[in-house]
Amino acid sequence: MLSSLDSEVQLDLGPESGPHQESQAESQFGYGSQTESQFELPFESQFESQLDSQLNPQNDKSKHLIPRMYGVYLLKSLPKKSCFYVGSTPDPHRRLRQHNGELARGGAYRTKKKGYRPWRMVFYVFGFPNKISALQFEHAWQHAYQTRHIPFEKRLNPGKRNTGSGTSLHSKIANCRLLLNSKGFNRLGLKVVIFDNSVYDVWLKNKFGIPVLEDIQIDVRIANLTEETTTTTTAADGAIASGNYNQLKEFMEYNSSLNEEYFQKCKELYGKPDELRTCKVCDKQVDVEDGFHTMCVCGHRDCTCIYHLSCLSGKFLEEEEEKIAEGSADELHVLPKKGKCIGCNKINFWNLVIRGAMNLQKNI
Repeated sequence: MLSSLDSEVQLDLGPESGPHQESQAESQFGYGSQTESQFELPFESQFESQLDSQLNPQNDKSKHLIPRMYGVYLLKSLPKKSCFYVGSTPDPHRRLRQHNGELARGGAYRTKKKGYRPWRMVFYVFGFPNKISALQFEHAWQHAYQTRHIPFEKRLNPGKRNTGSGTSLHSKIANCRLLLNSKGFNRLGLKVVIFDNSVYDVWLKNKFGIPVLEDIQIDVRIANLTEETTTTTTAADGAIASGNYNQLKEFMEYNSSLNEEYFQKCKELYGKPDELRTCKVCDKQVDVEDGFHTMCVCGHRDCTCIYHLSCLSGKFLEEEEEKIAEGSADELHVLPKKGKCIGCNKINFWNLVIRGAMNLQKNI
């Protein structure tokens, strides 16, 4: 059984073609609520979680905190352009250095094989509310031919492992699309960032015709990577120093700055006098030490609306009920996915709202 960070290297038997285009989408943070069976998690991952709980019972509270970033990535081998690797990490930059052997510890056995290094991280799905959900996505992507997250009739090659139709870049991206649409993940507020032109071409071409929900945010970060791509050096220990490290660092710094900006806004609004810190829905005072009624803030820069978390959740769910009545939605959930702010009338994703509320509650 593969470990949670030791995924399969697979061959791409399909072409990498399509018009080269560049785009830029604003990256946001994500959250969602999901109760999942762990049957599809690698055994090592379940054991690690149980062991940590036994050895560090004082850390139980911290497990309910949303990680700043945790995602599932796709690596592409530079020497063998038809070889890919799926893994998960909260730190893409450090993880890539491990895979390329620049850090002594870490990495994965399959990416150490002679002739495969250096690797580049070309695709990253992030915004998972916790490590477990990210590992579930990772495992499902690695085993798309049999995962319960993709209905049998929608699988590209059901029940068949390591076949050309399941390991090409087109199939890798198509399976990711299927997972993003699946009931297990489509309400988590996940985002996708693409670092490679050929991968972006495949995403646009969409060979298998799999649509992606409009809520999925795509961040395309394709820059002039000539220096990073062509400069390859070999260290004395055999480590190959090459990869899109600058891309990954810039992405992580940008993501961190968005998170910090939103937190500072929440903190500033919390500093208002009590009589001015009132919920936009019920017009009652808001605080951060009030459980599900804790303070939350609109995620748009130019809006200063404050809510009780419970009030905003109720409002968003009412909007979803209206969509069900209109026939534009087919199922009501316990937690909302998105809704409009009363003040600015702009869409707020529940993942961003809950992330800000929990971050404020933790740090005030």
